[in-house]
Amino acid sequence: MRLIAWNCRGLGNGPAVRGLLDVQKKEAPDVIFLSETKHDRKWMEWLRWKLGLTNLAVKNSVGSSGGLANFWGKEVDLCVKSISKYHIDAVIKEDRGVHWRFTGIYGESRSEYKDNTWELLRLLKTKYDLPWIVCGDFNEILFNYEKEGGSPTCRE
Repeated sequence: MRLIAWNCRGLGNGPAVRGLLDVQKKEAPDVIFLSETKHDRKWMEWLRWKLGLTNLAVKNSVGSSGGLANFWGKEVDLCVKSISKYHIDAVIKEDRGVHWRFTGIYGESRSEYKDNTWELLRLLKTKYDLPWIVCGDFNEILFNYEKEGGSPTCRE
C-alpha cells in the first residue's frame, strides 16, 4: 500500500497540479490525502479524473482557506468514517483481511485553537481498536529553530 499526504497550500496554479500529477505518476500511490486544497468538491472531481483515481472524499474549503481531499483507487477497500475541517478518518481493509485506520490531518494554524486538533485526535483514538496511521500537516513546531519570525514558542 502506497500512501501520499501533501499540504499543497492551494492547487490554484499549474505548477502545483503538474507537481502532484508527476508525483502520482512516479509513485503510483493507492491513496492520496491533500490538505489546504483551497477548492470545493467540483474542482476536486476534476482533479480525481486527472489523477485517474476512482474514489474521493472532500471537505470543501471555506473561501480560499482550508479544504481536504482523500483520493483512492478502485482496488482499495476504504471506508470513510468521519470528516471535519481538520481531518478525514478512514478504515482500510487489505486483501489479507487486515483492517487498519488512516487519518489525514490538517491542524489548526491559529495558536489559540491548536488544542482543537489534539483534542480531535484524542477523540478519534477511542473510536476503533485498529492499527492507526496519522499523517498530514499538524501545524505544530517542536523546537524554536524550526521557526522563522514571530514570537518564540514555549515548547523547549
